[in-house]
Amino acid sequence: MSDNFEEMTTEELRAYMDEHQGEEAEELAFLEYKSRLNWKKVKAGVSPQEEEQIIQNLIQERIKS
Repeated sequence: MSDNFEEMTTEELRAYMDEHQGEEAEELAFLEYKSRLNWKKVKAGVSPQEEEQIIQNLIQERIKS
């Protein structure tokens, strides 16, 4: 496995991070891994019902794509 994080698959990045825990290389791999994720957050102060609906909507979006 090369150290070119952009060429690694997501699974390879996760394995690389596991193998290099506590090292600077782990942090660099995590930055690449994190950049690939489509982070979605629930705003603070929403009701539990609203939060559940937002999460359900995100799940449905993910299923469609």
